Amino acid sequence: MLPDISLRIENLIKAMETIVQPAVDPANDLAREQAQLIIGHLKLLNSQWDMAYLYEMRALEESVALANALIAAAEGGSETDTATSALIVVVGDVPEQMPHTAEAVNHYTAAIGEAIDVLIYACHEDGSQSFREKLHPIMLEAGEKQIMRERVWFQATGLDPEQDQLPSIQEMLLNG
Repeated sequence: MLPDISLRIENLIKAMETIVQPAVDPANDLAREQAQLIIGHLKLLNSQWDMAYLYEMRALEESVALANALIAAAEGGSETDTATSALIVVVGDVPEQMPHTAEAVNHYTAAIGEAIDVLIYACHEDGSQSFREKLHPIMLEAGEKQIMRERVWFQATGLDPEQDQLPSIQEMLLNG
């Protein structure tokens, strides 16, 4: 029987805490810090791994929505037109039947993000005044969603000052 992923990560944490960390020279601050960092990251990964696919799917959905909003607002000169056309192609490349791994889904999100960047730069070169005025509110709305998703995703670090007000990862991903 193969141990599940959580058990394997928990065993790595246990090995770090009970064997590796005690063996680190107490005078070696950097090594002690790195051991703690490894333990912290393993704990974070253990809280996230099972929801990684849903997280990446949510990121992709939000990226497609942002891309579509920008496409609808885009108008301007040849650079803006070219960048808009490229973004349309990249969004069109997202398959209806999604791949079954988080990494494969992330590939589409990253490609859309790169095409959005090109469109934003093009807008500043030759985008119409109307597009420029629409760009910032569109980006701010998308940014709010992304920031909330990332705050929830990394809440296990304990660094968010409003951590107790955040939904769980499951609530955020399953309920929107």
